[in-house]
Amino acid sequence: MTMMVPERRRVFITGKVQGVAFLLWVRNVANSLALSGSVRPLEDGRCEAVVQGDRQLVKQFVVACKRGPTEASIAAIEHFVEPVDAKETTFVVYRTPWRQIHQSIEHHQR
Repeated sequence: MTMMVPERRRVFITGKVQGVAFLLWVRNVANSLALSGSVRPLEDGRCEAVVQGDRQLVKQFVVACKRGPTEASIAAIEHFVEPVDAKETTFVVYRTPWRQIHQSIEHHQR
C-alpha cells in the first residue's frame, strides 16, 4: 500500500491562456485529481495555478498543463515546490489579477 505524500506547487503557464475557458479547464483538471488550490490570470498574460495534494497527482496536473486544452496554445511552464497549506481544502478560480483585486478592496475601504 502506498502512502500519500503531500506536495504543493506554484505553476506559471505562458501562452494563449488568459480566457475564462482556460481558467475553468484548469479548475476541472485540479478537481478531477482531487487537488486543492487556485488559478488566476496574471497581468503579464500568463496564468498562475497553485495546487496541492498527493505528489503523484500534482505531477499529473503539471503534465496536463503542459499539454493544455485543445483551444489553448502553451508556450512554456514553470513550476516550483512550496510548503503545503493544511488549511486549503478547495479549488478557487479568480478571474481578476491580484493587483486589480487589491486596488478594488482599497478603493472600497476609503
